[in-house]
Amino acid sequence: KVVGDKRIGDRIFFQGGVTNNRSVVAAFEAITGKAMIIPPHFDVTGAIGAAILARNTMQEGQETRFRGFHVSSAGYKVDNFTCRECTNECEIQRVRVEGQKKALYYGGRCEKYEKEERKGQGKDIPNYFEERLSFLMDDYREEAVDDRPTIGIPRSLMLFYQEFPFWNAFFSELGFRVIVSAPSDQKLVKHSIEVMVSETCLPVELAHGHVLDLIHKKADYIFVPFIVNAKAGKDNPTNNPNCPWIQTYPFMVRAAFKDEAIREKLLIPSLHFRFGNRVIGEELGRFMSERFRISRSRTLKALKKARARQEAFEARVRERGRDVLSSLPEDKRAVVLLGRPYNTSDPYLNLRLVEKLISKNTIPIPLDYLPLEEENIFEDYHMMYWPNGQRILAGTRIIAKTRQLCAVYTGNFRCGPDSFIAHFVREEMGNKPWLHLEVDEHSADAGLITRVEAFLDSLEGYNRVTMEPLTKERSVPKSVSKLEGRRLYFPYARDTVHALAAAARHCGVDSEVLPMAGPEDVRLARKYTNGQECFPLICTTGSFIKKILEPGADQSKIAFFMPDHNGPCRFGEYNKLHRILFDRLGFSKVEIITPSNDNSYAELVPGKAGKFRLNAWKGIVAIDILKKLLQERKPYEMIHGMTRQVYDFWLNEVILSVAAGSKKLAETIEAAGQAFSQIPLKNGKRKPLIAILGETFMRDNPYCSGFIVDKLEALGAETIMGPFSEWPVYSTYRYKRDSLWKRDPGGLIGAALQKAGQRYTSAALWKNVLHLVDAGTEVELEEMFKHSEPYIHKDYDGDPVIAIGSASKLAEAGVDGIVYILPFTCMPGTLVASLSTDIRNDHFGIPWENVAFDGQEDASLDIRLQAFMHQAGEYAKNREQRARQLK
Repeated sequence: KVVGDKRIGDRIFFQGGVTNNRSVVAAFEAITGKAMIIPPHFDVTGAIGAAILARNTMQEGQETRFRGFHVSSAGYKVDNFTCRECTNECEIQRVRVEGQKKALYYGGRCEKYEKEERKGQGKDIPNYFEERLSFLMDDYREEAVDDRPTIGIPRSLMLFYQEFPFWNAFFSELGFRVIVSAPSDQKLVKHSIEVMVSETCLPVELAHGHVLDLIHKKADYIFVPFIVNAKAGKDNPTNNPNCPWIQTYPFMVRAAFKDEAIREKLLIPSLHFRFGNRVIGEELGRFMSERFRISRSRTLKALKKARARQEAFEARVRERGRDVLSSLPEDKRAVVLLGRPYNTSDPYLNLRLVEKLISKNTIPIPLDYLPLEEENIFEDYHMMYWPNGQRILAGTRIIAKTRQLCAVYTGNFRCGPDSFIAHFVREEMGNKPWLHLEVDEHSADAGLITRVEAFLDSLEGYNRVTMEPLTKERSVPKSVSKLEGRRLYFPYARDTVHALAAAARHCGVDSEVLPMAGPEDVRLARKYTNGQECFPLICTTGSFIKKILEPGADQSKIAFFMPDHNGPCRFGEYNKLHRILFDRLGFSKVEIITPSNDNSYAELVPGKAGKFRLNAWKGIVAIDILKKLLQERKPYEMIHGMTRQVYDFWLNEVILSVAAGSKKLAETIEAAGQAFSQIPLKNGKRKPLIAILGETFMRDNPYCSGFIVDKLEALGAETIMGPFSEWPVYSTYRYKRDSLWKRDPGGLIGAALQKAGQRYTSAALWKNVLHLVDAGTEVELEEMFKHSEPYIHKDYDGDPVIAIGSASKLAEAGVDGIVYILPFTCMPGTLVASLSTDIRNDHFGIPWENVAFDGQEDASLDIRLQAFMHQAGEYAKNREQRARQLK
């Protein structure tokens, strides 16, 4: 009754793929009036679809383009040539079929070789994207070379496609000559691939080529700012950060160029638009003064003019959008291009989608032509902290309830935010058709026009049916816990999670840590996810669903811990996707508890936040100490397995102590130290010392790290692990810093007290075991910041600053190799991997291995680790010599 998305009547049905099946013959008989057998190599589903389209076309009185099934057995020849009509230099594939007068072409990005029937259509449809570009550029013209210093602005990302009016006005007012890189094309992609050091999304990769183009244009300076966050409205509860790659592409670009003269051209100020004009004025005033000796008063004057120019552009876009939406012709379809402006507005990055839609008599509309400011998405997506994610969801809601509008969502492979936002868009669109297109550096338009045509055909069917605007009851994660009668389950990330659960139990919350995820959990989760989400999301989803599906499980008595987070990485979106998946699967009675990381999960235990925070902190430090005692002794134990037995025993004692309030925790750690000191150890030379750093969920999670510690120890290593306690210490620093920006004296006092409490209680636990461990491998937060500074600014919020700073410091402290664990496609992890070559080069070529894990067995990993350990062994032989050089 249904073939694909087309309902074609009760007579037609399709079953199987056997070419002599009578049901297939009957189907063709119903369509064509005669029975026929399909050639064995012919796609049955495609044949039926082609026949249906041919029948419908003829019934509408049009001449059919259906060429008959005999084409499948006709001879054909394929050749190719390069079209050099423009800078794209597309590789065109030409297919000549015997008996056909015209050849078929595919592979081009423009309409030069399109089918004849597409030419000439849409001539009366304005190109609103070219119009928006004219608003963006306004009166900009590249001026002739003169004696003014030249500032180059890459024609890429938000810096150009959203903020060009601001920066053009700012630098022009200060007396610079502004130039822009060439439009994106295949040459720029080729140049980008030649220099980039890590695979990211295509727009970020392409930024490398735009910078290179400006170098070739002899720009004196190239402006690639580290824009941490964007301005936001009063109803926005988030820090409004850009995604990790958009924030940090300047550091990846800098790492891609080894020539110090080129690096010196890059201007990378750290900017926080979220915190208002005062902070931006201070940041740019300081930067322009230090770099160009421009007075603060001149910078502030230029900023005022820049803001006025930017606001005028945005107002013009909104006003034009109102005009366009109020006058849409009834006889044409209108398609809003959902996505980021650098995708929707760059013809190369969207495969000239705008022109293709116009050629199909369809009106493409920029997302910011919609009245996005009228939608408040934060009730349902409280921590949707990405500015572009907010715009996409606001636009989606407008499209879903506006009959005349439909959507094409343009994105990129490896886009981290889209792996979550696409789920949310699907939820918002309900039963309204929409098309999702993903582009990378290998994409061509061979299948694009076919997908667009299929989408537009689906709209024809949708528009024949009367649909009410989408209204649905939304279920959002609970930010305030309601845990009476429920058990709270924490997902396992590492053993320190037991400290959180024990501290919660001490405050009256019935809580438990789920077992470590494994292959079964991952297989379960992959049934319900799109495969592009980060691996920790996959693991936690599988663990949660597995618990719900246990025999006898009562949904009304289950709650899961999945905290909110303020970005920039995807972690803060986990709980929203979990809620959507649970509701789709019929688990609506299950609660998700989402206390905020910003205040150390205080909402988890209302009225007892201080008690919970202090108790959990003590437990975290205690378990970090046990872990260090374990890893320093296990490689040298005389009795196999004894160290692990001692660790497991004292881990349980620590958990019991925390659950009882931690009053005797210091004595417990002292006794644990004595027990570890009595383990018989082998005498001999110290083994190569390997630091394991990486994403917090992954690095000390045996399954999620691919059992990396066991593998390295089997190859003759001693390992040390980045402690979990560094994250609460870092969070306290952020609390103080953000309170300073917000001018919040209460926050400053709270942060100071929190810092003092952390230092005092940590020292009390460490003092009785310091003589048993190598204290030289402990890295203080201030040291992390100092050592990360040459590679990334400390205002990036997340793991990279901690990992890079720790790696650099530990390399100086005497470790013999570094293994960095990251989830596959992790955005912050990719940043660290891209900077790792610079860190190696600055530290005597220290061995470094990046391990990206996604739950799949990697046959090459063991070989890579063997080679790595050989390098670490050689590196260890020169340890003393390096120490002398450093002194």
